[in-house]
Amino acid sequence: MEFQNKRLVGSTEKLSIGQSLFFGFQSVLACNLFLGPIVIIGIMQMDVSAAAALIAMTFLACGIATIIQSGFFLKYQVIQGMSFAIFGAVIAIVINADFATVFGGIMVAAIILIVLGVTGIFSIVVDKLIPGFVAGTVITIIGVALMPISWNSIIGIPGNPAINFLEAGITFIAMIVFMRLGNIRGKAGRIISVGSVIYAIALGTIVASFFGHVDLSPVGTAPWFAIPQILPFGAPKFDPNAIIVMTFILIIVMVESVGTWFTISEMSGEKLDKKRIDRGVMGEGIGCFIGAFIGGLPVTSYASNTGVLAVTKVFSRYAAIGGGIIAIAMALCPKLMYLIAIVPGSVIWGIYGYICIAIMLSGLSSIKSYPFTERNNLVLGTSILTTIGASVLPASIVQSMPPLLSYLFGSAICVGALTAIIMNLLLRQGKEDHAVLKAQKEESELEAAEEAQATV
Repeated sequence: MEFQNKRLVGSTEKLSIGQSLFFGFQSVLACNLFLGPIVIIGIMQMDVSAAAALIAMTFLACGIATIIQSGFFLKYQVIQGMSFAIFGAVIAIVINADFATVFGGIMVAAIILIVLGVTGIFSIVVDKLIPGFVAGTVITIIGVALMPISWNSIIGIPGNPAINFLEAGITFIAMIVFMRLGNIRGKAGRIISVGSVIYAIALGTIVASFFGHVDLSPVGTAPWFAIPQILPFGAPKFDPNAIIVMTFILIIVMVESVGTWFTISEMSGEKLDKKRIDRGVMGEGIGCFIGAFIGGLPVTSYASNTGVLAVTKVFSRYAAIGGGIIAIAMALCPKLMYLIAIVPGSVIWGIYGYICIAIMLSGLSSIKSYPFTERNNLVLGTSILTTIGASVLPASIVQSMPPLLSYLFGSAICVGALTAIIMNLLLRQGKEDHAVLKAQKEESELEAAEEAQATV
């Protein structure tokens, strides 16, 4: 890999098969595609065989969606993985109906997303309803909404709560240590950074094995190769309420993805115009549809891959295609899927706690450049308030609501995101907001002029 860390490799530059698989494997490792499905598995307390099936379908969906997106539509080095924004809605729909209703809702919502991309309506909708500050607020509330899930899930795991918290705590601390060690300069730091989640899970699982919480027997009996069962949870069911909720969720998921695309665009120096965004929306819609059809859950472009790209400078879309091929190959290995499925819930929730923090801080980081005026503070604060409020609503109250409201309030992310959009529309910008924005713009222009002068 003679060009690694020596020059920037553009998105259209071809790689050899070996290079594509090598850089693709790095990205797949960094994205930890197994985290999304095992969190759902932990919340729903699925048995090992059902868990392995969901993991396999998710890897297969992610691999196919990655190849579609990077090869034919967005044509960036993006790895598609299960979005954490979907958790609340999926859980609410499964509790009130089943997984087949979830997949039916996703399929119709994905078709709507494709239409929004084909017609160019999506970019217009995002400009009007979800500007930068609202997008950052939505990402922030995703992190906030997911935090109570980790605590409640640790409490709800069968067994001694003290031991469960011990296992989760050790895993959480290990994750922090490995992430910090990943900041070491050089090859060692890169290796630790890319595999930090895997290392922390391995350590946590070893600790949990001492308490008898790890059963390797399903791994031993699982075959090395098998074709995953299509639609393992039955034929999709189409419920109007589930479709409405999943359509809104997929739009939120797209906000996540567009943010990642802009980051890659800035890093690579390649232009991301509205035409390319709309192509990306189409690609992601097709990926979500195919994923739902085979039994996977909605995908988004994983921001964690940008950390790898910042190090390698290899932005070639052929690396992502290689990563997609690797994800599909992993889905065809039941022994690996069962190995992932047996990771104890306490270990997963330890990792999940760190992820919640990372998502929340990512959102706050994206809005720090916006003026914290009274209006913006109200948009952010009210959104967080309603997100937390929806998170602590008793399940009996939520389930007693009409189906649409039950699905909506079952997802704290839905409630918080809707609050952010509505508050942003209702609270018009005042003189204070315009004055701060104007000052920021003038300061930015002055800095740009000074940089240009220094260059000359």
